[in-house]
Amino acid sequence: MKFIFEFLYEHSFMFVVLFFLMNLVTFALFHSDKKKAEKNAFRIPERDLLGFSACFGALGGILGMIVFHHKTRKPKFYILVPFFAILQLIFINLIFKWGPKGT
Repeated sequence: MKFIFEFLYEHSFMFVVLFFLMNLVTFALFHSDKKKAEKNAFRIPERDLLGFSACFGALGGILGMIVFHHKTRKPKFYILVPFFAILQLIFINLIFKWGPKGT
């Protein structure tokens, strides 16, 4: 397990870029789903919104929920998306704690 954190630490720039892009995509998905909901159009499935949030897009999901006031009354969103964000921040902390400098 420590090898994974060391690898991510060594490639931290790429990880940060991918983390940013994933949050941007998740934010855009929440925006798109909100617009589709207003037009009664085909919606993005909730499992996809939660899946993107779980895969390092939780901060974008939280921001999308706040900015677009979307999915804020659904318990699985206002509980799971912040939970995913906490887990992701812990994971990122471990990357920098267990990187080469932390050994």
